[in-house]
Amino acid sequence: MMFLLSASNSFGQIDTNLVYETADNIIRLIENNKIDSLLISSTDSIRCLPCNEVGLKEYINSKIFFTQRLQEIFTPDLIARLKNAEKLIVEESEPYPSYVVFYKIFGRDEIAFGHEGATFGIWLRSNEKLKFTAIETIP
Repeated sequence: MMFLLSASNSFGQIDTNLVYETADNIIRLIENNKIDSLLISSTDSIRCLPCNEVGLKEYINSKIFFTQRLQEIFTPDLIARLKNAEKLIVEESEPYPSYVVFYKIFGRDEIAFGHEGATFGIWLRSNEKLKFTAIETIP
């Protein structure tokens, strides 16, 4: 089940600004290669849907993800796009309670004529103090 959350103030008991700030902070920590801070701000493993698409394990130990996979996924171009992207929050209940901040990194027709565009999702576990737990891309 999926719910879209408003871009300001609060929804239910969660402050949407806090969710946005937490996801944006994860991006800043990645940009500045703050591995120790990322480990503290994350769950023990990271669900990496883009990794699974290229044949790597979907769930990766956080330390391995941040030291071995991070730079190949979070390129300078992607980080720049994330920092300037429109974003929205989606509430997810599967595979675990989470808020996903989706960043619109490519608009319609930006990649190629007729292409729908692309979004990048940063998952934050809602039952674990908004710890970073997963990434995904659509499409």
